[in-house]
Amino acid sequence: MNKSDSIVELSKALVKFNGEVSKIAKDSANPHFRNKYASLDQIVDEIRPLLHKNGLSILQFPGGDGEKLTMTTVLMHESGEWIQSEALTLIPAKKDPQGIGSATTYGRRYQLSAFLSLNTGEDDDGNDASTPPAQPNVNNSKEAVLKAKWQQGKGSLEGFDEWYQQQKQAGYTDAQMDTYLTKLLKQKGA
Repeated sequence: MNKSDSIVELSKALVKFNGEVSKIAKDSANPHFRNKYASLDQIVDEIRPLLHKNGLSILQFPGGDGEKLTMTTVLMHESGEWIQSEALTLIPAKKDPQGIGSATTYGRRYQLSAFLSLNTGEDDDGNDASTPPAQPNVNNSKEAVLKAKWQQGKGSLEGFDEWYQQQKQAGYTDAQMDTYLTKLLKQKGA
C-alpha cells in the first residue's frame, strides 16, 4: 500500500465515515448461483454522500496487459492526504469487451468494499471464488468444480472435456485433478 507522508487528517475523516456508513443493501441477484449481492451502483450511491461529507473521495484505476486486469483504488482527503491500494489482479472469464467490463465492475466493487471496510452482508457474488455450489449428485458437483477452476485459469471451457477424460483414463481422481488445478491457479495468481 502506498500513502502520502501523513494520513492524520485522512484517518480522522475515515473514522467518521465508518461511524456513519450503514450496512449496504443487497439490490442485485445472481440467478446462476441464486444469491443476492450489493451492486457497484448501490455501493457508490450509498457511500458517495458520506465520503463527500467527510472530505473524502475515491478514484479507481483499471489496467492490465490483455490477459489480466488490475484494479487500483485511491482514497483521497481534501487535505491532500491519500492512501493507494495494492493492485487487485483478476483474470476475466472472457477476453471480449463484455468479459473485461464484467471483471472491471467486479474488481471495483470488491476492492471498494474491502478498502473502506464496508458491510455488504454475506455477499459471495464471487461464489467462493467462482466455485459452483454443491449439487445433489456428488460426481457432477466435483466435475462442475473442476470446470469452474479450468474456466477461471483458461478463460473458457475449451479443451476441458478432453483433458478431463484423459485424466480419468490415466487413473486420476477428481480430488487429484482439483489439487492440480488449484496449484496452477495459485501459480497464475488467480
